[in-house]
Amino acid sequence: METQFAERPLSLTEHQGQSQQEVGEDSHIICPDQFVLLKMPSGNVKAVRLKKDTQVSLGKFGNFDTNSIIGHPYGYSYEIYEGTKAKIIKNVAFVDVDDTEANNKDIVDDPAKQNLSHEEIERMKQEGVGGQEIIKKVVEGHSTFNKKTEYSKAKYIKRKEAKFSKVFTPVKPTLYSVWSYVYSNRPEKIRDLRIDTLSQILTLANVHANAKYIVVDDVRGMLISGVMERLGGYGFVLGIHEHETPNYDIIKYMNFTKKITDSLKTLSWIQVFKDDNEQDFLYKDESKLEEKDLEYYLRKKMRYERLNDAREALWQGEFDGLLVASQYQPKSILEALLPYVAGSRPIVIYSIHKEVLVDAFTYLRMSKQCINPEITESWLRNYQVLPGRTHPEMTISGGGGYILHAKRIINNDDPGYAGPSVETVKRQIDKSSSSQDQMMTDAIE
Repeated sequence: METQFAERPLSLTEHQGQSQQEVGEDSHIICPDQFVLLKMPSGNVKAVRLKKDTQVSLGKFGNFDTNSIIGHPYGYSYEIYEGTKAKIIKNVAFVDVDDTEANNKDIVDDPAKQNLSHEEIERMKQEGVGGQEIIKKVVEGHSTFNKKTEYSKAKYIKRKEAKFSKVFTPVKPTLYSVWSYVYSNRPEKIRDLRIDTLSQILTLANVHANAKYIVVDDVRGMLISGVMERLGGYGFVLGIHEHETPNYDIIKYMNFTKKITDSLKTLSWIQVFKDDNEQDFLYKDESKLEEKDLEYYLRKKMRYERLNDAREALWQGEFDGLLVASQYQPKSILEALLPYVAGSRPIVIYSIHKEVLVDAFTYLRMSKQCINPEITESWLRNYQVLPGRTHPEMTISGGGGYILHAKRIINNDDPGYAGPSVETVKRQIDKSSSSQDQMMTDAIE
């Protein structure tokens, strides 16, 4: 099997002056002013925002000039040489292993088997010898290397590559690659949300273009990024967050175009509910304002109009789904946001703990607003896929969390929801507590 590359990669000259919007988020070309994930020989991944005419440090593996990779397609591997230069090398990710009669019964892990001394290896490093050449010398200097099985040889070379190689591979930021980067470093930051669970959430919520969704995201924007990626700028996402400003820092790694970025509207929980004492924005004659006052006024005006637009979008209701991955009790979220979801639309809630979802499950079962609530558990086993060495990995994740999903219905006999009009929805916000209590009482009786 051979790695497939683009037929004709555009040159750096052809890409100079092109912006992110001109290239697009689906470009397979490494562009300046975008994030890229750099996979190093150790297996670690580093997220970097590339700038032209600068250098990127990879720690003990050295530094490289960003101009060496900008303008080339993703998928190539590069080796650092002569200080900070980087050149494309052959991709050896897919190698067939031949069956032999060799075995490891006479192999003893003894440093004396290596004829190349530590001082000689350090001298080659100082002389600027490439990592691949050093590995070749180390292999040639191992007296029992040829007695190893082909599998043991591959493992040995891989260990030496992690130690001496200066090869790195730029990886295109996608939902999966960004999730892998975040999950491998701090999974608790995204509430232990696994990629298989995330895919199930997006599937159960039927996320597609030309739709609009409410997303309560307390996983640093991982769930919102998945929804925005599927929408592709057609439709919009309303993100509900806790603090004054949202913590969706994962979105920046996705290199979304302006069209996709503009599809995100945000509201804090305080802004979700209408305040009768809230004062409208005071518009002024911009021509009479001084430059300093005008700049402040325009910023304030833009914030107000953006907030007003998001609130009007919420109050209009008729959303195509509600997706939740939050630290708050799901029942309280349902009570506040369920009236805005259109009929026959999905409700999907994620939690790493099943007990958190039980109360919301009971609420949905007794409510007249949803049908067929279910709690499912995610389970995943990773496999190592290599020629002649395909098998399940020795360790797996302890759990992928739980998903509560149901379908929203419109019950004409239910006094708690009289229709999807703006006036009805706003009126229900003012009396949400009393109406929900009445619904629960009617359901019990």
